[in-house]
Amino acid sequence: MKQKSITPPPPQRALVVEKSEWAAVPEVELLSMYQQMTLIRAFEEKLLALKDDNLVNGPVHTSVGQEAVAVGAALALRREDKIGGTHRAHHQYLAKALSAVTPEDYDSVRDGITDEMQAHVLTLLKEIMGLAEGCSGGRGGSMHLFNKEIGVAGTNAIVGGGVPPATGVAWADHMLGRDDVTVCFYGDGAVYQGVVHESCNLASLWEAPIIYAIENNHFAVATSRDEGCSAKQLSHVAAAYGMPGFQVNGMDPVSVKLAIEHIVSDRKNLPCFLEIETWRHYHHAGCIPGSAFGYRTKEQEAEWQARDPLAWFETQLRERNVSDAVIEQLKTQAQASVDAAAAEVLTTDADGATVIRDELWPTVESAPHGMRDESLAKTGPFVEAETCTCTQEIKYPDAITAVTGRWLEQDPGVVVMGEEVCNMGGGAYGATKGLFKIYPGRVRNTPITEGGFCGLACGAAMNGMHPVVELMFSSFGLVAADQLFNQIGQLGHIYGGNVSVPLVCRTRVAAGLGYGAQHSMDPVPLFSLFPGWRIVVPTTPFDYIGLFNAAMKLKSPTLIVEHQGFYNDKGMIPEGPPDHTIEIGKAKVLREGKDVTVLAYGWGVRLAEEAAAQLAEEGLSAEVLDLRTVDDASMDYESIGRSLMKTGALMTVEEAQACNAIGPKLIRACEQRWFDYLDAPAASINALDIPLPVSRKMELLCLPDVERTTTLMRRAAKREV
Repeated sequence: MKQKSITPPPPQRALVVEKSEWAAVPEVELLSMYQQMTLIRAFEEKLLALKDDNLVNGPVHTSVGQEAVAVGAALALRREDKIGGTHRAHHQYLAKALSAVTPEDYDSVRDGITDEMQAHVLTLLKEIMGLAEGCSGGRGGSMHLFNKEIGVAGTNAIVGGGVPPATGVAWADHMLGRDDVTVCFYGDGAVYQGVVHESCNLASLWEAPIIYAIENNHFAVATSRDEGCSAKQLSHVAAAYGMPGFQVNGMDPVSVKLAIEHIVSDRKNLPCFLEIETWRHYHHAGCIPGSAFGYRTKEQEAEWQARDPLAWFETQLRERNVSDAVIEQLKTQAQASVDAAAAEVLTTDADGATVIRDELWPTVESAPHGMRDESLAKTGPFVEAETCTCTQEIKYPDAITAVTGRWLEQDPGVVVMGEEVCNMGGGAYGATKGLFKIYPGRVRNTPITEGGFCGLACGAAMNGMHPVVELMFSSFGLVAADQLFNQIGQLGHIYGGNVSVPLVCRTRVAAGLGYGAQHSMDPVPLFSLFPGWRIVVPTTPFDYIGLFNAAMKLKSPTLIVEHQGFYNDKGMIPEGPPDHTIEIGKAKVLREGKDVTVLAYGWGVRLAEEAAAQLAEEGLSAEVLDLRTVDDASMDYESIGRSLMKTGALMTVEEAQACNAIGPKLIRACEQRWFDYLDAPAASINALDIPLPVSRKMELLCLPDVERTTTLMRRAAKREV
């Protein structure tokens, strides 16, 4: 077979600092580097001591041995540039903070640790110790650090989990016309995570100005880099995504600084990989060497210890005729800084034991802060279909297009993304029809990478944009589960309410259409398992527009669930722009009754209404409530309670399988609140507890229908359940 050459990948380069470049670095800058590395080392050694004294809750993943990476990188960046990191990020946070607040004419020997520098040391210590004045309000601890003021865009405990949001942060800067750069740090172990590759692909496609900085310390916990990656060099992975790859010595801060300056000096280098070879002296967490666990040898540790960045840098300083007295002065500054920070948070109790000052702990009242945007009332004024003049008829998908387009028109930060949203007449739903032509670049087809684009949307939302994400099928949310639940749903709270995640995710329920088990999930029960998301389920075009508008006015994530069965429906809305708003957390009484209260959402509403109409012919009266909002935090228990006190009986209707449903949970909550008003056990109707088959007859047998709903509703109304 004949062989032909193909286009070669972008070049891979090792960036090596020449002696002349090292010699050209001013002494004052070298001393500042040494000061920062020494301060980071002293800080982490203090942390280990505090951990040993049981004064730090949770793990402490130190970066002892990796200080040069953080210091060099931070000094190459501006204050407005951003970093993202992993569970091992104290060094990166401190380096970025110190670099961000260093005065222009700063001299580390003359000026010492400034008050502003010391404030950041103290803030980080308070966070790691779980205290209220930490950078994340004590919520994040050691692994979840965020500080917008100094450009720390978030660190993450999930290996690789922070890479998609960091990519979104960088992409938002690109979309909003800023010239900021993001450096996304992660370890060699994260290179194998799928969302890392999804993010790299998106970054390359969408021109995100990001450096994927791999701190290659040779071990992911105890798994060696050679065991975990088939590539000869980690930076080689960049070639698969059309990116350049670079390598640099991570034991020398000058090398790291000059490497990043070289990369950002030409924006054609971005996005890229930068593999930074380094070494952590201790095990994954704590102060025990890795050799104690058998995955590293004492000889390896001795070899790398000889390359310790602080000891090596001291040698270089002495060769520049820096005196031992100056070196000791900087060490003393560092130790005094961390000792002073510790003294701020510690005291002695009556027994003489060292304890954390009581007044520094977060209060119970602060616990919900940042969980979700609580300003629901401020999204009004609110209307209902009955309170306004509706003269325009519109199809359900056209209502989605209209209100989405309205937000694209009004807010330049709004972007729409998802699989095929620009194709096939408006995506699989027909819900974005024509929008990509009107708003090119702001309505985007994504690759089939749900974790990647959901995570990117998370970071973009954190950095000034307002994404609307379409999940083609709700079951695909399981593919993106980490980004949806660990990241989007929680980061606002984890980071102490110091950042918002204004994001809307749209998805559909396709039950009854023969798509089979892996495309037909009802996402409501899944999303309701995790804190952070509000969940709305509109059943009419009027409600869709109103709930979408309310969701877009919030600064926290909202899931909008659409049932395929409504896509052919038409409904009436007011003339003019689709600007009306329905209050999230307000159920709607669709049919008044006195014999049984029926709670439903989505297609369950249709079943409940038809069943109630049949019962009315028998003289039985069912009160049907369309819940509309179905997350626990927003459930309209006021309206539910008012109805139950009138009817004395309860039934829930939904399409989700009983094993994965909110009905039974809702019944339990109602029984706890209004037990004395209930005359009989509550009833619920759900799909059978088996995966939905493709066979039409079998699928219909699995799903609740009007006949079965009517039968159970009759029994509930007659108190026969």
